[in-house]
Amino acid sequence: MKKWIKSVLTVFIVALIAGCASGNNTQENLQENNWNVVSTTGESYTANFASDTVTFEMGGFRRGFSYTIEDNVITLDEQDSDDEPITFSIEANEDEYIFTTEDEEVREQFGNLTLSPI
Repeated sequence: MKKWIKSVLTVFIVALIAGCASGNNTQENLQENNWNVVSTTGESYTANFASDTVTFEMGGFRRGFSYTIEDNVITLDEQDSDDEPITFSIEANEDEYIFTTEDEEVREQFGNLTLSPI
């Protein structure tokens, strides 16, 4: 019985460590590339992720946000703005990332996003 409990505990700890590492992995992957972003609103632009900021650029116009990633959810916060933070669920699809929002206003303004490495 003790052996079985040790085995279950070991599997649980390994899964917990792997889960914690995967969030950092997404953030590291986003930082390693520049990204083409295609929105379901029909817009396209580029994104560049640093350690805690992201810059979106379209036609020479830049817009920056600070960001955090927790549990495969990215939260974007525009400094010096009264707007609420923007959240997207993150799904990896081969070498692309798909950002999906449940917020109707965010979906209308920004759409759901597909990021492809440049």
